[in-house]
Amino acid sequence: MSYLALYRKWRPLVFEDVVEQEHVVKTLKNSVVTDHIAHAYLFCGTRGTGKTTMAKIFSRAINCLNPKGGDPCNQCDICKGILSGSIMDVIEIDAASNNSVDNVREIRDEVIYSPSQAKFKVYIIDEVHMLSTGAFNALLKTLEEPPSHVVFILATTEPHKLPATILSRCQRYDFRRIPVDSIIKRLETIAGSSGVVLEPEASRLIAKLSDGALRDAISILDQCISQGDKTISYEHTLKVVGIVNDTFIYGFVEAIRDRNINRILGLIDELIMAGKDISKFLSDLIFYYRNLLVCKLTDKPEEVIDVMNDVLDNMKKQSEYFQKEEIMLTIREFSSLEAGIKWSKHPRILFELSLIKICDSNFNKLQDNIIERLSVLENKLQNGEFTRMTVLPGNMGVSDGHGKDDIMGKKEAKKPISSQIESVDITKVDINTLKSIDCWEQVIDDFRKMGRMVLYANLLDTKAVELGSKTIGVILGEGKGLAKTILSKMENIELIENALRERLGRDVRVKCMDEDSVGENLAKVSTEEDELVKKTRELADKFDMPIDIIDE
Repeated sequence: MSYLALYRKWRPLVFEDVVEQEHVVKTLKNSVVTDHIAHAYLFCGTRGTGKTTMAKIFSRAINCLNPKGGDPCNQCDICKGILSGSIMDVIEIDAASNNSVDNVREIRDEVIYSPSQAKFKVYIIDEVHMLSTGAFNALLKTLEEPPSHVVFILATTEPHKLPATILSRCQRYDFRRIPVDSIIKRLETIAGSSGVVLEPEASRLIAKLSDGALRDAISILDQCISQGDKTISYEHTLKVVGIVNDTFIYGFVEAIRDRNINRILGLIDELIMAGKDISKFLSDLIFYYRNLLVCKLTDKPEEVIDVMNDVLDNMKKQSEYFQKEEIMLTIREFSSLEAGIKWSKHPRILFELSLIKICDSNFNKLQDNIIERLSVLENKLQNGEFTRMTVLPGNMGVSDGHGKDDIMGKKEAKKPISSQIESVDITKVDINTLKSIDCWEQVIDDFRKMGRMVLYANLLDTKAVELGSKTIGVILGEGKGLAKTILSKMENIELIENALRERLGRDVRVKCMDEDSVGENLAKVSTEEDELVKKTRELADKFDMPIDIIDE
């Protein structure tokens, strides 16, 4: 006999063996006992939570000759026939490969016939969301008014993809993700019956990797047992699933903290030579930084982070060396990289570039250095280093009100005006008053010379103006809606920004807009660039400090 996978060998045969789905079990068993069998059921939930298993148990229970408290006996001829597949009254259909109208029409034609041996003819349709629109329409009438001897059980991981007309005709049951502790208990039972010693650290690792899917956990255990060892350790499991241990990640994060590029590149090479997957390691790294953030922000991280005690202690110590903002910026950087690295032909290069960027001393000065500047201001306020501040919106300088510059080195302060600045409607703007980009015609011609005729054609008759210190607005005339759509594509924006950067010799951002939205965009840019002023006011209010605005 061929080998039977563990998840099939240990598939529950009665309701009580199904893990962590008591709310579903209770209802289904009661319906069997009271003989209140609905004509259609919908089982929803993530993979490996017991949907198909529950459907098979229920199909035997409603047909069993000797049910025991709602459970199938699994000993009568009907139960044995369904388990062996010799009775054709329980039909399993994979909607992923049988999703056409013709497939559903076959079901519709067959349901009129009575079951051959069992009481009910049961159709279990797995991944039902894969049915086509036409197939759903063909199923609708049959599902609404099936013959009394037919029961439909629909299973899906994506119930939101089902039409409302289907959902309204079914009794819906949502299957929960299985907790780590429940998975561990099941794994230990299976390992013990298989004559294998499963160490606690290994069982917890497998349970965490399964992401709430018991079938996935049992499959990983099966793979570990197949290695032939009688004891499955934590390190053994790491090698099987192809991930690195916490010590390696700890050392990797230490190298990032120390900005040790040589060490980082060496660890990446070690990772590659060990056959590890970069995208998987990146995912683990993001989660590790998340845990560092939790350690930084909470007094009891053990209530949120599920790791061994020594690992948690190391995380707590390591988190002390990072600023909260630094951890958050790193998570954003890695998350942005994760989205594209899976499709890249050179994931290692992208990963290395991202790490070099993070180790750059200027990495934490992103977003116009607002976080760093506010930290300086807050520290000075708390230390009582000055009692009066003057903000210079033109260059974001801050003066102490006595002619001394506090941050930007301004030597003289102009006559202060009231902090109650008069409200002005800047959404109404004459574009002729805005500073135009002198080299814009040359930029457009550059695209012609490069053969970028789509960009060249759509940029003709446009204007480019300064919206802020770093933002340039490309203004299109009336009837240029299609041109705006084309120019606003990310790849085209990048090309325009690069061309302007070469001509102007500075970094710029580009926004494409029509004439009517210039004022609105100008207001947004002004708001963004005045963020420091706004935050400074909030700090001043917090510490009850007077503040003046200098108009340059």
